[in-house]
Amino acid sequence: MVESEPAPNDDYEHPDGLEYILESVLMPSDGSKEFKCLADEYNSVLLNPCHCKGACENSEVCPHAGQYEFTGDGSELILRNSANPVIDLICCINTCSNRLVYSGPRKHLEIFDSPEYGSKGLRSTVKIPKGGYICEYAGELLTVPEAKRRVHVNEKLGLMNYVLVLNEYTSDKKQQVTIVDPSRRGNIGRYLNHSCEPNCHIAAVRIDCPIPKIGKFYC
Repeated sequence: MVESEPAPNDDYEHPDGLEYILESVLMPSDGSKEFKCLADEYNSVLLNPCHCKGACENSEVCPHAGQYEFTGDGSELILRNSANPVIDLICCINTCSNRLVYSGPRKHLEIFDSPEYGSKGLRSTVKIPKGGYICEYAGELLTVPEAKRRVHVNEKLGLMNYVLVLNEYTSDKKQQVTIVDPSRRGNIGRYLNHSCEPNCHIAAVRIDCPIPKIGKFYC
């Protein structure tokens, strides 16, 4: 039997009345072959649990423990400096201390009006440690043709573009493309702005599905 996942702990909301979702969802079906392939992946389940006892603190036993470590004072789980940017985190649900992203965005995030960008932005009211998890960039999962169509419409109408494309590579070979658009349905991650001097980075995090969650970590 497969144990069901608990819901992410996310009590944020949009100040502008958009539909708030806890994690990425499929775009509406357009009947295309590309959508069917996307839906098949979305509805697939990856099973790779650990077999350790207790809280999975031993990295020699838990295959996922090597990705994270606790801060010096032991107060927070953070991404290791040496961790691969693509994280595979599929573990036991109730006891594993190495589960981070599925728990939901961190507390003390605040949406504000950013005069620098002329739009709303996202900031934390408390200090975030290096490697600290911020939130998932959640929205509608798109096919490549639909993403191109939406970008074209945004450019034509002069609308803001929220479409994020995550390309995963093994050596020089592209393995998977994940496209997320939170312009209509999304979470608090949509308020993160682009910058030439970024202070956070993206990691692909797989929980129980071939399609990764797009995790944002402070750097």
